[in-house]
Amino acid sequence: MKTINEKMLNNILEFIKVYQLENACSPTYREIMRHLGLSSLSQVSRYVNLLGERGDIKKDEQGKIDISYNINLSQSILAPVVGEVRCGEPIFAQENIESVYRLPTEIFGSENVFLLHAKGDSMEGVGIREGDLLVVKKSESAENGDIVVALLEDSATVKTFYKKKDHVVLHPENSRYNDIITKDVKILGIVKQFIHSL
Repeated sequence: MKTINEKMLNNILEFIKVYQLENACSPTYREIMRHLGLSSLSQVSRYVNLLGERGDIKKDEQGKIDISYNINLSQSILAPVVGEVRCGEPIFAQENIESVYRLPTEIFGSENVFLLHAKGDSMEGVGIREGDLLVVKKSESAENGDIVVALLEDSATVKTFYKKKDHVVLHPENSRYNDIITKDVKILGIVKQFIHSL
């Protein structure tokens, strides 16, 4: 019997819910495969069938994922998109609000968050790709291992945070980039989730 990857199962369910919310229709199996980086449509079919067996989703007569509005939009938060942040070299942090999204709390929680577009590839080791939308919890502090949005002088960057005795290490999750070692850094927030661009 094949092992069930519960994290992947939850990621697929979350993607289906967000996709339905944003597009008023369900994603195709191919869109799920592309978004989650799965290797075959049979993998998608297996996970979708499991979600159906557990009652998390329903399928229509054609076997497609049925549209479901189980998400309670009255329980939601407003999250502004405040520009871009480069995942390679830092770029100037633009605080212009581009747009505002309503996020359901059952998926994204009720914390104070903002959204940023990811640029570059230095965090691809944790799955963050060019164009992804980062869901960032506002915070001025972080724990070791947190993925943070950090401000260095007037530039912002996304890196994994490590506090040392007398300095901070901002670690890229891509071997082509070097650690940023600094004593002067301001934490803007912690990346809690990210939404892949299609």
